[in-house]
Amino acid sequence: MAFENHFLHVLDAADLRALEPALEARRLERDEVLSEVGDHVAWAYFPHDAILSVIVVMANGDQVESRTIGRESGYGLLHALGSRVAYERMLVQVAGRAWRLPVGALAARAAESPALVQRIVQHAQATLVQSAQAVACNALHVAEQKLCRWLLMTQDRVGSDVVPLTQEHLSIMMGIQRTTVSSLAADLQSRKLISYSRGKIRILDRQALERLSCECYSFMTEVVDQQLATRLRR
Repeated sequence: MAFENHFLHVLDAADLRALEPALEARRLERDEVLSEVGDHVAWAYFPHDAILSVIVVMANGDQVESRTIGRESGYGLLHALGSRVAYERMLVQVAGRAWRLPVGALAARAAESPALVQRIVQHAQATLVQSAQAVACNALHVAEQKLCRWLLMTQDRVGSDVVPLTQEHLSIMMGIQRTTVSSLAADLQSRKLISYSRGKIRILDRQALERLSCECYSFMTEVVDQQLATRLRR
């Protein structure tokens, strides 16, 4: 069985044989909520070309994205080793294919396999480093730099020049108003770096976006390259 997900791809043969019967192929739809704050996390998800968005929700309803997860890793890994309570909202940012696995099955195998525990921690660490960098980026860098970073990372994960991101998702991702997103997208479009219509952004000049992006894009991709020994870039 072929897995277009790095976590599953690099599992030891014995661990994969133990987990494979419980794996399910799923089609995830945009805006589908996979877990809500306070939920018991029952499933781990391993995207192929889908992208998952982990969102922090404030008491007044404000929300901001803490991290995204694509084919380089998975969601629910640490839940298999610790508490299974969700403290964030997890939804589908970009529709696509993914594998899902009962967290209980992952936990049971981890109890028998130090190699699997090491893989889980390795992937979780890479995700957390990216999350910390995103927090710093959102606090310190200008909106245009952040938008370029998100476009590049999303393109890396979907493997296409067409990035299906709505203004609503972009505003949550960057913690800015939708009107600001609209203005930024219009400016990039006028400079022929992207084209934008109906919730889809086509990347026209990737090199220019890389020049406009902040240092965080290179740092985040290098962390994944070093920690997981895989390339996200196209």
